[in-house]
Amino acid sequence: MFCIIAETAAFTLALLFRYVVLNSFYWNPERDYDFYKMFSVIVLAFYCAVFVLRQKRRPAVWEMNGYEHLIEVFKQHISLLICLIIFLYFIRSSQKISRTVMVFLAFYGITFDLIVRSFYGKIMKKKSALEKKEKQILLLSMEDEAEYLAWAIEYYGYDNKKKDIQTDCKVTDTVSFSEKSDAEKQIADLQVGQWDMIHLSSRAAKFLGKNALKQLENLGTPVCLELAADITEYNAGEIINEGGKASVCHSLLTQKCRVLGVEYTTTVLSDAAAYLISHAKELSGKYVCFSNVHTTVMAADDKEYCSILNGSAATFPDGKPVADKIRTQGYFEAERIAGPDLMSELFRQSEGTEMKHFFYGSTEKTLDSLKKQLSEKHPYMKIAGMYSPPFRELTPEEDSKIVDLINNSGADFVWIGLGAPKQEKWMAAHRDRIKGVMLGVGAGFDFHAGTVKRAPLILQKLGFEWLYRLIQNPKRLLKRYLVTNTKFILYTTFRKG
Repeated sequence: MFCIIAETAAFTLALLFRYVVLNSFYWNPERDYDFYKMFSVIVLAFYCAVFVLRQKRRPAVWEMNGYEHLIEVFKQHISLLICLIIFLYFIRSSQKISRTVMVFLAFYGITFDLIVRSFYGKIMKKKSALEKKEKQILLLSMEDEAEYLAWAIEYYGYDNKKKDIQTDCKVTDTVSFSEKSDAEKQIADLQVGQWDMIHLSSRAAKFLGKNALKQLENLGTPVCLELAADITEYNAGEIINEGGKASVCHSLLTQKCRVLGVEYTTTVLSDAAAYLISHAKELSGKYVCFSNVHTTVMAADDKEYCSILNGSAATFPDGKPVADKIRTQGYFEAERIAGPDLMSELFRQSEGTEMKHFFYGSTEKTLDSLKKQLSEKHPYMKIAGMYSPPFRELTPEEDSKIVDLINNSGADFVWIGLGAPKQEKWMAAHRDRIKGVMLGVGAGFDFHAGTVKRAPLILQKLGFEWLYRLIQNPKRLLKRYLVTNTKFILYTTFRKG
């Protein structure tokens, strides 16, 4: 219905623009208003037919991302114009219709259709999100607090920055501990994957001991831990309010989604940083990737590179089109997690702790600037070292010295700034050789060093960071964006998975 209204408005505006705004530029014979009345009905009839026939084979409007909308609307209006031209040919009335009207009908039709689809898609996404079932919660608590906590969780729910996502909670199961409980057996008896979240009270966490979270991770379910000053030291994650208490959610980064063969980890920025900090020892020797449109298309064309991305501990969507594509598959809470953003979050959360950072890549000038900027913004952050490798292939002896340099520094996080796909290939080749979590962040060094200015936040949110970078370096990026962005549109439109 809304698309039909948009098409009617487009046809009306095309007529007004031709016969009112541009009328003085044309020699006009007498216009046949009766013909235009009839033609408007034909336009809407053909448009409805094209829309219905094409939409039957396409996902719902709210399940499509921006690129898919653009391709689909373009195809619909090409089909509409072809039908109109054939119709005018058969009724021998092509001279009665202005070619300018036809051009502006296509232009306004595509524009209005995209606007309507955008608003309608947002409305339906909110509606579908709000219709989601309530979160199923497993409550782990001491016996004397179980009843109150169950009420508090269901009454207060959990704060959620995404207001269009349902946050109602239901405590479906409760495990209560007493001083005589065999806690390990009670936890071992729990079954995997039955709940959306586990709520662990501060008293129960104290009773279970410091390894409580490690014991619960085998269930593969995010854990919400109440904080108390006497039970834990915690310097990571997003603090939320629940029932008048302070708590922090631990995501296990187990939720995966495929886009063009690349297996992406779907989460939010704060959860990603919290997980990496709390699991730095377990992830030592492994690597983390950030894949955008360019590297996703590269992986779709190169199976070896795709296997490198999929061999990571986590590959995050570093690009709005990729994150949008993930959300169309039902992962509504998934965020774009760009390398520079995760750098900022990890710097912030690790500041004041014993966590150390090593920076490998870029130039000496950039590294000097990076060190200066980090010392000003994060004075309590521990930098284990920095190294700018030569811009050539390293000899085995040079490579061994670099590995020893990094490992001897005691770094927990090793930031790699070699650019894609070189940095991903380097990390895969050094898997289990480097003692630390490797993270390939490309231009993240330049952004944090201040040598390259990043796009304003509003452009990042709108998905136009690529345009800002293109303006900064058109010679290098124009061909890449033209080719890979076109491929991404075509691949995501016609390929599955």
